Amino acid sequence: MRVRSLLVSLLLPVAAMTQSALVPVGLNVSRPEPLRLGQMKVWALQDGRISLEGSLLAGIDSAEVRRMLGGKDAAMTPVNTFLVRMPGKTVLVDTGIGKDPEEDSGHLMERLEAAGVAPSEVDLILITHYHFDHIGGLLKADGGRAFPKAQLRVPRREHGFWLQEPSRLPERLRGRIPKLKAIFAAYERAGAFGTFEDGEALAPGVRALAAHGHTGGHTVYAFTSEGQELWCIGDLIHFGAVQFERPEAGVSFDLDGEKAVQVRQALFRRAARSKVVLAGAHLPRLVRIEPRGSGYVAVPLTQP
Repeated sequence: MRVRSLLVSLLLPVAAMTQSALVPVGLNVSRPEPLRLGQMKVWALQDGRISLEGSLLAGIDSAEVRRMLGGKDAAMTPVNTFLVRMPGKTVLVDTGIGKDPEEDSGHLMERLEAAGVAPSEVDLILITHYHFDHIGGLLKADGGRAFPKAQLRVPRREHGFWLQEPSRLPERLRGRIPKLKAIFAAYERAGAFGTFEDGEALAPGVRALAAHGHTGGHTVYAFTSEGQELWCIGDLIHFGAVQFERPEAGVSFDLDGEKAVQVRQALFRRAARSKVVLAGAHLPRLVRIEPRGSGYVAVPLTQP
């Protein structure tokens, strides 16, 4: 099924940013340079791009949305994964959409290769949540593990929501269950799958931060090294051109819209105060944020 069809049928998010400082970039397989934070090296690996309608935003006037999106009703947005190399550990956060012959997606492996990292070098995979554009690269075409030596760790609350009795799920989501079970079974058979609790330390310098609302167990991953901090924020924000300035604006497919807004506002306050580097699944740059009025301005990082 095409990715656009999945977006319509499942209301799963991929979002847009159009501010001049945050213009989405096309795929480029030249060797990328990592951002260095303490002893960490961080790569943003763009798995693909997809168009997202501004009408998916909630709690904000549609004319205002169009203005903030540069006069457009839709925009292209990246679908990112993040590779973090730390002393003794190589971590991948999310795995993108995966291969789709009719979409610009499934570029994770070539991006890893461009960064000089083989799939077998990934030790730990962390999933922010179970929407298709975050878990699509976990398996190869033959159903085997795409990362043969990695441990896959997922939030217990997210796993419990999706793998509960199907009749308790919204009907539009039930068709996802067989694919989810196949993904996890491949890692379970290898003894390479586990869940974790909110706030748990997952490796030295890596901690899970509960960020529920977008989904039942949506999770942010905080990486720290030598006083530097990186947060891989998944879908904490979708429309960077809108939701930094207006963090009270939600998206229509949040599982709990009110909670998603509250969590975003609370984590943005912390991130701005502590000068955290934010790595968003749908932000085309790593950024820090600074308060401006009732919202924030995103400052892209230009390192190295």
